[in-house]
Amino acid sequence: MMPVSSLSKAVRVALLATTSTALLASTNLYAAEEEPVIERIEVTGSKIKRIGSLSPTPVTVITGAEMMNMGITNVADILNKLPSSTVGISPETSNNTIFASGLNQTSLRGLGSDRTLVLVNGRRFVAGSNGDSAVDLNTIPTAMVERMEVITGGASAVYGSDAIAGVINIITRTEVDGVELDLSYTQPEQSGGEETQFSLTTGGSFLDDKLSTVFNFTYAEQAELRHTDRDFLDNPVNSIYNPEWDSSLEDGTPARIPYIGRKPLSWISEPGTFFANDGGQYTFDSNGAMQVFDYGEGLIEGPGNNGNYCGPSCEGYDPVDYGFVRTPLERMVFTLNTDYEIAEDHTLFTEITYVDYQSNGESTPVFHTRNYIEADNAFLPEETRTLMSDTGMDYFNLYRIDKEFGNRTYNQDRETMRFLVGIEGAITDEWEYSFHAQRGELNETTVWGGEIWADRYDQAKDAVFADDGSIVCRDTDAQAAGCVPLNLLGKDQASQAAIDWVSTSAGQTAKTTQTTAGLVVNGALFDVPAGYISAAFSADYRKEESETKPDQALIDGTIFGNNAQPMKGEYDVMEFAAEFSIPLLSDMFLAHDLGMDLAYRWMDYSTAGQDDAWKVGLNWSPIEDLRFRATKSKSVRAPNIGELFDPGGQTFESFKDVCDAINVELGPDGNRKKNCQAAGLPQGWNPTDGWYQSNTPGVNAGNPDLKPETSNDYTIGMVYTPDYLDGFSLTVDYWAFEITDAINNIDVDVAVRYCYDSVSLDNVYCDLFTRDASTGDIVDFLQAPVNSASFDVKGVDIETQYLIPTDNFGDFNIHLIATYLEQWETNPTGFAEDLQVDVGEYTDPRWKAMFSLGWKYDALSLEARSNYRHSAVADNEWKPENNNYNDIPSHTVWDFTGSYAFTENVSLRFGVKNAFDITPPRNPYVYDGDGYYDTQGRAFFLGANVRL
Repeated sequence: MMPVSSLSKAVRVALLATTSTALLASTNLYAAEEEPVIERIEVTGSKIKRIGSLSPTPVTVITGAEMMNMGITNVADILNKLPSSTVGISPETSNNTIFASGLNQTSLRGLGSDRTLVLVNGRRFVAGSNGDSAVDLNTIPTAMVERMEVITGGASAVYGSDAIAGVINIITRTEVDGVELDLSYTQPEQSGGEETQFSLTTGGSFLDDKLSTVFNFTYAEQAELRHTDRDFLDNPVNSIYNPEWDSSLEDGTPARIPYIGRKPLSWISEPGTFFANDGGQYTFDSNGAMQVFDYGEGLIEGPGNNGNYCGPSCEGYDPVDYGFVRTPLERMVFTLNTDYEIAEDHTLFTEITYVDYQSNGESTPVFHTRNYIEADNAFLPEETRTLMSDTGMDYFNLYRIDKEFGNRTYNQDRETMRFLVGIEGAITDEWEYSFHAQRGELNETTVWGGEIWADRYDQAKDAVFADDGSIVCRDTDAQAAGCVPLNLLGKDQASQAAIDWVSTSAGQTAKTTQTTAGLVVNGALFDVPAGYISAAFSADYRKEESETKPDQALIDGTIFGNNAQPMKGEYDVMEFAAEFSIPLLSDMFLAHDLGMDLAYRWMDYSTAGQDDAWKVGLNWSPIEDLRFRATKSKSVRAPNIGELFDPGGQTFESFKDVCDAINVELGPDGNRKKNCQAAGLPQGWNPTDGWYQSNTPGVNAGNPDLKPETSNDYTIGMVYTPDYLDGFSLTVDYWAFEITDAINNIDVDVAVRYCYDSVSLDNVYCDLFTRDASTGDIVDFLQAPVNSASFDVKGVDIETQYLIPTDNFGDFNIHLIATYLEQWETNPTGFAEDLQVDVGEYTDPRWKAMFSLGWKYDALSLEARSNYRHSAVADNEWKPENNNYNDIPSHTVWDFTGSYAFTENVSLRFGVKNAFDITPPRNPYVYDGDGYYDTQGRAFFLGANVRL
């Protein structure tokens, strides 16, 4: 038997080799050395429970305690700080995405939230948005998180679809004795964006320790953050055409330059503005009287559309005054987990979750750019009638932001319920089993506020004098229906009755249901000279269902700017998987140990058909202190319900027909001309007169013919834990993803071009539009997702940690996690000319890193932590003639945090985030953060934890 001291070191090395130990408090490892608890464990990336047989897959571990000590109240916030991750949908990016307001998702490797699988205790969780597959991290209370294990690599062979970019496995707490109260508050230096969280966690053992429970209630609120709440957002950085630029010259003069400050639109305003035949622009004052439009500091000089904007004090519409930088979020989460020992070595367990949270997005009031006011409108002031008469105007077009109806709001209420029951235990001394069944349900209610009836608006604004001198709606049918005349000439001129007649709200309900069942059997197959061959066999069933029910007004398209159609879709999948961990060599020269991992999964989707995934891994330790690891795998992602079954809505597009007489000659390799003629369009063909001057009707919808995406990925890395430098570890991993048949939405102009530029007409693009049999005109199209895209992404993860205990000065912990991005290429269509090389752009910088320096002395802990983004460019294909702001500087934000334990049961935590108040780069591309940079600014937090 291995001596206890040696076994303790083996456990520590195992943890370092199979995980990156990110964010682990230094005391955790010291405790592991002092009192080792040796048991078979399951790590993310495998369903095999083992000790001493190490997984070759790199894993990052985040502890719940460390996350709370950082002042973080949402698990998405810490995941999005990891160099290996990118913000998915979040409160910072979802304000103008109607059905996504408030969602919190993460995107490993930046490959998309739908390619990142989130598990809870190794099992699936219901999606956070209708038709989607990504989990909403708002549903996970931070107080219940024991740790999070992040594997950034293909894991479909182990866990199934959606794990192309990796897996986030959230492990919840299983042992709580008594009552724990936790309260935290974050106050930014400038108001707006405040955060409050309160949680109550209680648990214990009952019935002679056969029953254990953990219950948690969490209430969290995040206040809205507006542009006007931050100095740097209230003074934005935009761009304009360079007044000195001459398009006829190629002298290196940039076409666009930065413009700092507010830049209102000069041609639309809240009281309304119009252009008269005398060349003047006019508006209306607060009393409805006509006046000359005030450009403030004047129209912005220069070519292009510069003249559409004016100086900061201009009367025009200023978008800075509207909308959120971060949407407000209020959530309540109830969690109850139980374990009941029904017999020796057999436990019945349940997981119950209920979440209810609200969020709302906000944008400008409804606006009108085709708003005709007739010369006999009853609300026209006399001077306007005279102007129209003198200049021969029968009507004018009033460009207006209709503030009377309030800002448009997108209020979301999401209710998530999940119930899981399972049984696990021992079959023999060497074999274990676990079975679970789960039902998850998401109910979403979306309400649009600040909306108007489009027809009523047109009827009410067309106001005329009746024979008795009263003002009425011109349309007699509208009069009979109760139409109230609407005065749009100036601010606050409309009567409340008219506002009520025109105003409305609309809504949509949606329901998503997930039903799963899974069985895992794992244990040791047989003994070989190097150890035991371990295995895990699993069978899984999953059914996903989604449906939406919009109001009839949304279906009919009678609400301003909104249209939605009902959707209903479902699929199910049956899966079988096997994993093997095979020790090959042990305790030999240059082979302290050598092992192989194998995994295979077979899947049968009711929609996408059969597919499979596999993984091969090697783990070699030539000496005890050094370990090399490598994996190669095939992963898959099946299309989700929205991608398959979205019923779509009508849209109108204007685009180029590449088969016309001019463009047909410009195609590559002669394919275009050949294919256009094969489609029945003769030489010299052109669309009918007027086709180019009209918008073609089409539909945005899903595609039931989608097939799964496929990723071939690999990692090669090493772990160094030198015996002579206790507490030090270094991991380096090179990784690569090659994703083919990736799902991508195709616009009609792209579909038409590539239908005819392909080798033949037998391609996915030609099915997306229809031509009139007699004229050849394109008369209908479908903008839908197709399996046309690809990704080629490569990089290196580096992590080092050094735990330094001292006798008199406390314990120090130095920790660095960094990712170097070597390559990021994507091609949305599969055609060579559409290859996009994004590495080094601000969305995908070369380097991202997180560094921390911690110090613990007795009851006091202090930490300095930084997040770094490397300098980047906005566009790799930039030329000096494009603009003079392509370079984006590096960006580093520092947080300083600490905690103090007054007693064993009472502790206080505190800190300042973004201590140096670093704003996003003052660049037109990213001045508002764009989800990549902090917009909160300097913020102070205080938290307390009390155990009773």
